[in-house]
Order: sequence, then structure tokens, then C-alpha cells
Amino acid sequence: MLRCLLSLMLLSWSTGHAQVFDLDQFEQLFRPRLRLEGRLLPEVMTDDRSGTYADRSLHAVMTFPIHSRFKVDAQLDLKAKNIGELLKNGLRVRASQVMGSLRYGLREVRFDPLLGGPRTLHTASIGALGISLTRKFRILFWSLNMNVSEEDRTLARSVPRFGGVLGKMKVSGARRQFLYGVALGISDGLTLPVPFIGGSVPMGRSWSFNYVLPLQLSTTCKLGPSTRLITGAGLDGARSGIEVSGVRANINHAGLRLFASVRHRINRYFVLRAELGYLARQRVDLDGAPGEAASMPSLLMPGPVVNIGVNVLFGESVLQRILDDILAPRPQ
Repeated sequence: MLRCLLSLMLLSWSTGHAQVFDLDQFEQLFRPRLRLEGRLLPEVMTDDRSGTYADRSLHAVMTFPIHSRFKVDAQLDLKAKNIGELLKNGLRVRASQVMGSLRYGLREVRFDPLLGGPRTLHTASIGALGISLTRKFRILFWSLNMNVSEEDRTLARSVPRFGGVLGKMKVSGARRQFLYGVALGISDGLTLPVPFIGGSVPMGRSWSFNYVLPLQLSTTCKLGPSTRLITGAGLDGARSGIEVSGVRANINHAGLRLFASVRHRINRYFVLRAELGYLARQRVDLDGAPGEAASMPSLLMPGPVVNIGVNVLFGESVLQRILDDILAPRPQ
């Protein structure tokens, strides 16, 4: 099973684990930044008590600007019925941004006694992502990436993997959005198209409900001007090449994750995130492994998972300008 979150644009279907997708931080995905994160899944037993599994990883992702445009022309619409319609119809906006992305990850897994000790996996990817504002004031977003995710023993036999997302987002207010699209992952013989719909709906002054179906459901609580608490449930997974008995296979880990995540913006440049999760159901399997390895029981006992990360933001976000200057609620 592939990585099942829409981080939306940084979706890389075969390289890492799912992260919380909070529509309140949607613009950060399209801003030049450096993201550093660590993840720990402590040792858990297989459901038949015959083995154990553990997973820990470090990842770094950088997005950098390639091209951006933001131009606003105004003209008078004499047929407008109110000031809101006058402002909207009178704007002719050309706004778009294209960014590149680079990612590197280091992951250690243990699946004993089958693997006979810790294994080191490497992930490297390169891609592009972008946004543009349509004539109907919808946000079109997309991403494409190519990556390699392999154990150090199988790097010479690595197989490229590909991922992409295409979607649209409608903004109906400061805290109400709706999006839809399709994601596609191609990962060493496994092709998975995933249509999705999502959005954010306010529930009072401090709470909102977020959904990205079929991947995640969550609620966001505004604890303060710079702090958010996100709780919910979602799919979690990773896929990587690995050597088993001299044969290259893929190790797949998948689960249903319950989580509580705190995100705090220190200033305009630094955002911290800490998450405590619980994998209520999880499994691991070795796709393509020879002999007993392919049929070994792979259901795991439930267990905790911890994520810690920091975003270092820099450069200009065209998406934030669109949200603030063009799509922000206006007086009627």
C-alpha cells in the first residue's frame, strides 16, 4: 500500500509516511520553505507474537521558486448589483507560481526475525508543484515528482517511482474551502489512482472540520493567534525497495492512524509541529519476497507513533497573496 496522504503537493506516494493535512496550512505547501521532520514508531509485536516491527526516520524537504506572476488589472463593471460583485467582476487577475522540490529521507526498519536486524532505507526525490488562479476565481493546483526509495543494499537495482496530483480549490470565506481532484502513484509495478474531495467547514469561532476523502478526517481548534490543535484519523503508509534472501522486494507498511497534533508559529519564518498518534490497525508485508517471507503473518499489534517537525519559511507565496488580496471576504 502506498503513502496515503495528500500533503497535497508534496505527495510522494512511495517515499515516506503520511502527515496531517490541515487546510489551515494549505498555503505553506506552496511557499518556498525547508521542512525537517522525524518520526518514531516504537517496537510492536506481530499479532501472533512470532516477531516484532519498528520504524524510525528523518526527512528533509525543500521547495524553491522557479517562476511566479501576480498581476491585477481593474475595470469598472456598470452592471454590478452590489459592491462585492463590483469588486470581483472588476478584477482581472493573472496569478501563478511554479516551484521545484527536493527531498531526502533516511529510514531504519526492523522486522525480526525475518530481516535479521535493522535495515537502512534511503529516499530521494525531485519534482515540481504549482498553482494558478482561474478566470472563475478557483485555485488550480498540481504536482509531479519522481523518486527512488531503496535499501542501501538495493540501490544498484533501484526502480524509479512517480507521483502526481491535479485538483481545484474553491474558497468561500476565510475558513470555508472545498477542493477536489485526483492523485496518481506509480510504484514498482503498483499503480494507484485516487480521486479525492476535501474541504474545511467552520464550527464556531475557534473550531473547524477538515476532510480529505478517502484519506483523512480531522478537526482544528485555534488555541491562540499562533497555535492550532488538530485531532483526527487518517490512513498511513510507506513503500520501499529492500533485499530479502538475496532478492529485491518491496517492504510495505500501512495503518489506520488516530492523532493529535499541535502546530505553533513562532514568527513569520518558523513553524513547529509535534504529533502523538496511535496506529489502531497496522500491517507490514514483503511484496515480491521469496519463500516463507512472502506468506509470513504480517498483522501488527496496535502501537504509538510520534512525529516532530519544523518548517523554515522563506520567499514569497503567490497563493497567500491570492487568499489575502483576491479571495478574502469583502463587504457586500
